[in-house]
Amino acid sequence: MVVLPQYVMIVLKGSVPMAFGGTQEPAAYGKLVSIGGLDPDVNKKLSAGIASILESKLYVPESRFYLKFSDSKRSDFGWNGSTF
Repeated sequence: MVVLPQYVMIVLKGSVPMAFGGTQEPAAYGKLVSIGGLDPDVNKKLSAGIASILESKLYVPESRFYLKFSDSKRSDFGWNGSTF
């Protein structure tokens, strides 16, 4: 998978009240949307990389977050007055 930085967008919302597994310890939920390129092997690698970042930078243990992967068609995304 080739990642073109000019097409990567990240939104972080801190201080959102969240309960995970019955506690309010640090936790996270993420949604990763791609225009093609996702498959089980890629998702596993992305999950491991994101888990490492969440744990080292935001102190969220890998056991306290869910990550949802969605693969979309190019025509499902509008940009610059058109679609991809």
